[in-house]
Amino acid sequence: MKVKQSYTLEELCSGLAISLTKFCQMAGITEPTLIRLRKGYAGRPSTINSILNTFSQIYGMEFTLENVEGLTLQDSPHQKGKKQTASTLPIDAIPQTEVPQNRATDAKKEKRVYNRKEKDTGLPASAILAIDFARNHNVKRETFRDHMLLGLGPGTVPGEQTDPTLPVRDHVDYSERPKPGRPKETEKYLTADQQRQALDFWKRHDVTFSECDQPGCPCHKGDE
Repeated sequence: MKVKQSYTLEELCSGLAISLTKFCQMAGITEPTLIRLRKGYAGRPSTINSILNTFSQIYGMEFTLENVEGLTLQDSPHQKGKKQTASTLPIDAIPQTEVPQNRATDAKKEKRVYNRKEKDTGLPASAILAIDFARNHNVKRETFRDHMLLGLGPGTVPGEQTDPTLPVRDHVDYSERPKPGRPKETEKYLTADQQRQALDFWKRHDVTFSECDQPGCPCHKGDE
């Protein structure tokens, strides 16, 4: 190899006395990587340095990016070529087209969704199904059902007292309604007052429960 001021990647590859396969093994790269670099794609700094060092070792000359043309350093781990397109540019570098929003339409949608949910439940304001109240506070629904129907502590089971002088077990008060779509069945729900009473019941009997993530629930401090 004649001593010159500059060289190209192609002439260094073409002038090798060994095969490109052997060269890639010495440089610690794969042949597809070298092929991509020869086509003008950018490479990682570690890959470029390894190639230049291997050329220097084989030719007995010092090769750097200053005297070798055709090698392009990769600016970022995702850059694969000389030119970045919109798909490789950072998100904040891609021109953004502002989409006008129809606030009136969005407001109607929000109102329609809210009304539909309100219609679906059919419950009084601030009321919640008993099964949901128990689940929200990490209490098993079977356990909470017993709290409503059987109660805890001394006395008779609610609704089954035969002697008016006997005390009734402490229990959670609840409301009932026909189940939507199943008029012959009923489901239990709690009004806002009954929810507060249920929480007090759990505290009195050391029942383990947790605060829920529902805004307005009396389990949160300041709501009781």
